[in-house]
Amino acid sequence: MPGRKKGELEQPFDYEQAHAELVQAMQTLHISRVDEMPRIELYLDQVLSIVTTELAPLYEPGEKIITGSMVNNYVKQRVMPAPTRKRYTRRHLASLLFVCSLKRVLSIAQVAQVLTLCREAQIDLPRAYDSMCSALEHMLGTCFTEDIPHVTTPELELYDISGQPVTGQLAALLHSSLGLIVNSVYVEKLLALEARRPHAEALER
Repeated sequence: MPGRKKGELEQPFDYEQAHAELVQAMQTLHISRVDEMPRIELYLDQVLSIVTTELAPLYEPGEKIITGSMVNNYVKQRVMPAPTRKRYTRRHLASLLFVCSLKRVLSIAQVAQVLTLCREAQIDLPRAYDSMCSALEHMLGTCFTEDIPHVTTPELELYDISGQPVTGQLAALLHSSLGLIVNSVYVEKLLALEARRPHAEALER
């Protein structure tokens, strides 16, 4: 193994410690709200770095979360606005965090459908984004803490641009999308942990 000294034994995988670290990561996950994002305009490489860092806990190590080519494709498919003079604002950053979270469980075409429905309903998008971040963090922390996880979605604060609450099918769709993300992360993360420990020990559980 590269970097390992001759005769040095590899430490056995500590499942309990790894599981505790996973739970801690999910309980402390924080995705930037709109007001917490940089006020200055950003270059593409800065945007890619922020999105990758913030959403890394939702993905597997080494999995590609976002690239410049992906951003160009998302602009073409109208799931995010085009940059102005190659500069990106809070609106672009929030759009990418939203898209890259949902694309774990939906196709980009489906994400585009969701956004179209939000625009048609004149959803207050910054407010909806913040509410979805809060709900997702709560759901992940709760799911990974319980022995028998039961995903419940806190009530999303969805309002249109006139300040009227939005309920019905669109609200249910966004609620369900968050549940899909949480279930997917939960299953993939635990299976990845199980795959790292000896097969015989796994069968004993």
